[in-house]
Amino acid sequence: MRSSIPLCALVLSLLGCSIGGVGLRPPEPPAGPHFTLLTYNVNYGMPRPDLALATLKQADADVVCLQETSEAWERLLRPGLADVYPFMVFRHSSGAGGVAVLSKRPFRDVHYGPSKSGWFPLWVIAAETPAGPVQVANVHFHPAVTESGKVGVGASLETRYVREAEAQEVYQHIDSKSPAVFAGDFNEEESGRAVAFLGSRGFTDALSQFDRSSYTWEWSVGSASGVLRRRFDHILYSPQLHCLSARVIKAGASDHYPVLGVFEKRPVD
Repeated sequence: MRSSIPLCALVLSLLGCSIGGVGLRPPEPPAGPHFTLLTYNVNYGMPRPDLALATLKQADADVVCLQETSEAWERLLRPGLADVYPFMVFRHSSGAGGVAVLSKRPFRDVHYGPSKSGWFPLWVIAAETPAGPVQVANVHFHPAVTESGKVGVGASLETRYVREAEAQEVYQHIDSKSPAVFAGDFNEEESGRAVAFLGSRGFTDALSQFDRSSYTWEWSVGSASGVLRRRFDHILYSPQLHCLSARVIKAGASDHYPVLGVFEKRPVD
């Protein structure tokens, strides 16, 4: 979410859901072709960009989806990661709307364009992975702020439908018969309407299967109130894929942490 709107964090602290820790799956070791995918909102303000660069290098994912990138981020990451990712595309947009995809293998655009509902563009690619072609939607959905800049309980309730509409927009560009992943900053937790919509289309949230206690977003609200923590960053995958593991990487200086998932294709009956 955009780091320039701290009051939004106060609203979300009241509306966030508790997360249990029962019924978790143990991580599975890969037994065949698989790929790793990482999503990371690096923060438009570029806090300690050197840490973000080091985090991405160490994670060494096959496909990386970044949100809140900018021309300055591109100037840092393109030369700094050229030896790891020969395929990079940065899509610049106003404010915190920039996105980027870094990949070890080729990928092509399926759709890129403005959202009819939200603030940030929508982007779907077709990526080559060690497990074969996979559709990847790199998303950054609407924060809990109205078009006039208002925050509060009403704004949070109103914008949940915006995020749902954004998920519906992106889904229109997905081939439901082929493997697909939605990854990015959803600006909502697992109980949100965008996540629920994708769930109704057969997508599964990766992280909640292996970890229901680690947060992906932190916001300091002062020494008296402490730090707000939420799970805004998700990787959801289609029925053609099987998730071997998923985790939060507690690194970097952004208000978000990276989320990393490992996937393989499900056998075809």
